[in-house]
Amino acid sequence: MTLEKKAALPLAAILGCVLSVNAQAIAVGSYNLYNHPDGSENPPAYGLRLDGLLSGNSSEEYTFDFNHQDSAMTLSYDGSTIVIDGTAFGGEDAGSSYVAGTTAVWTIHFEYEVGISSSANGGVDDLIVNANGANFGSISSNLGTIELSDKASSGTSFRFGDKSGNGHRGFDGISGWGWLMHGSDCLGGTDCENIQYSDWLFTASATTPVTAVPVPGALWLFTSSILGLVAVKRRR
Repeated sequence: MTLEKKAALPLAAILGCVLSVNAQAIAVGSYNLYNHPDGSENPPAYGLRLDGLLSGNSSEEYTFDFNHQDSAMTLSYDGSTIVIDGTAFGGEDAGSSYVAGTTAVWTIHFEYEVGISSSANGGVDDLIVNANGANFGSISSNLGTIELSDKASSGTSFRFGDKSGNGHRGFDGISGWGWLMHGSDCLGGTDCENIQYSDWLFTASATTPVTAVPVPGALWLFTSSILGLVAVKRRR
């Protein structure tokens, strides 16, 4: 067997290693959250929608503007827990603005601890949550405090990921989407309801990943192996 044929096998293995590293799950770390361009009650644009938030009336669409100057929403993932946290300006959606007297800066906190796994989605593994009512949070302002829980839809209550070129509803990048329930006693499960369009719908950008995607290491392996093959050829 010639040197060229001997070199082909390790080279293919190295390329496979590089490609497999690129097809990663969403990285552990922190993300800034923004409005999604394709919300069904847009404008005004939003990253969270909770219909009937204060009254239970589904015709009152409450939306929360993650891009507002008073908003600062983040998502963090440590390998086992997804935490969505921060403040967002919002109120009852009136078309291109909000209903007078319904707006506030809301404090939002939600933790997904149960049912988190990953799933291939267009070449990248998304984080998904399969837990109906097992994860909790809250939203509060001077208008009141309302408890939140997750609501499964087709087996998945929340999904966070990048469709890797396929895009999610017109956004080709990292998005988060998933159904929610809300009520005055949602944690106790006695006054918790799901109104059809109450859900997360945001985009995200990484800020300070704790565990970066290890592409540089794979490229180093690739480069050093190529140099080694060149050295072997020269010796022969």
